[in-house]
Amino acid sequence: MPSSVTGAIEILNQGYEFLCSISDSDYLCSAKPHITSSIGEHTRHTLDLFHALITQEDLTVDYNTRRRGHAVENERTIALSEIQYVINWLKQVDPTLLSTAITIETEVSMNNQVFHSIPSNIEREITFAALHANHHYAMIKVIATFLEIQTCHAFGYAPTTASYLREQ
Repeated sequence: MPSSVTGAIEILNQGYEFLCSISDSDYLCSAKPHITSSIGEHTRHTLDLFHALITQEDLTVDYNTRRRGHAVENERTIALSEIQYVINWLKQVDPTLLSTAITIETEVSMNNQVFHSIPSNIEREITFAALHANHHYAMIKVIATFLEIQTCHAFGYAPTTASYLREQ
């Protein structure tokens, strides 16, 4: 299995293990005013990027498709099932397809609705979705701290940060 896929699975497993360690009510909490989205909303967002990649059609990944308000934001058990689904998908990805060229569709402006198409490949987008999830795990860790929930010390660290800390 390519290291990009293994790394993505490791990151998703961190999220899975964290969600297993919290209550359903914790899943709905945020840390306002510092972080306005709940753990569930952050989790839904991270899963949306993987879902855009998994459900792409005609080799076009539309990152503008979001499931805001979806049950995954409010139901921890649904999130756990979805994370497991993504992990299973990653385990079954044909390594020879990772370099397949795809087009990314995304909005790029805060002031106007501007769509942009960007060339990429499947492996790069798996890596992007995993690292983006990690970025949201860092925000989830802040919420967990406010709730006095213990997390794995490396939860929310980028792989480069984890490497740096191992060298210290």
